[in-house]
Amino acid sequence: MTVAQIIKDTPIWVWILLIFLIKRGITALSEREMRIERLFILPLVFLVWGIYSVIHETAASDASLMFMLVGLIVGIGIGWLLWNSQPRLRNGAEENTIIRAGTPLTLIFIVLLFIVKFALTASLAIWPVLFNSLHYNLLFGLLSGLLDGIFWGGTLNLYISWYRAKKKVAY
Repeated sequence: MTVAQIIKDTPIWVWILLIFLIKRGITALSEREMRIERLFILPLVFLVWGIYSVIHETAASDASLMFMLVGLIVGIGIGWLLWNSQPRLRNGAEENTIIRAGTPLTLIFIVLLFIVKFALTASLAIWPVLFNSLHYNLLFGLLSGLLDGIFWGGTLNLYISWYRAKKKVAY
């Protein structure tokens, strides 16, 4: 199977998702005001995509999901540390809005996550025997969880510090 054939056979929803993710990553380069709930969009998208992929693209989905959980926990720690050096969230002009500083980390990890997920899935198209490979199944789950965990760790780092600061001001 050639690279051109893999790209041609990729479902349209994958390219739509890539466009959405890159737009979000480019937006994340600049400071912006948003509702607090929007902070969780990317981590949720990646979590749903990861769980869906692990269930549908591995034969040992139970083991893959367990490794995804391990990856998620490790990734949260990595994301927490990476976003520690990032500027904190600030209160926005309206209730339940925040101002989030721009960062290239979001775009970098969006592109990295997409490339890894695309490569793992393309590997299945090239070598279908991987579907039943326990090593591949565990790697798929671990990487899916790790990369999603990085987003969760960064998001939780920013949100929790903002929430704590907001509660201190309320007292």
